[in-house]
Amino acid sequence: MKLSKGKAGGKPRSVYLEISFWRDGNTIHVAHNDPEGPSTFHVAVRADGSKPSGHPYLYRELSKCLDRMGAE
Repeated sequence: MKLSKGKAGGKPRSVYLEISFWRDGNTIHVAHNDPEGPSTFHVAVRADGSKPSGHPYLYRELSKCLDRMGAE
């Protein structure tokens, strides 16, 4: 994980993460494992906006990226 610089020595407003994402049926999983600590981030994104993890726009954009990179 890399932190951006904060204003005048304050806390940063953004971080840079190395993430993995993959498609599993109608779900795209997004994950990050922090090599410097025990924290792990994992979230599932679905195309169906009526589902709790549904986010049609994000699903579509991630799916396009997977397609461009040649993922299944």
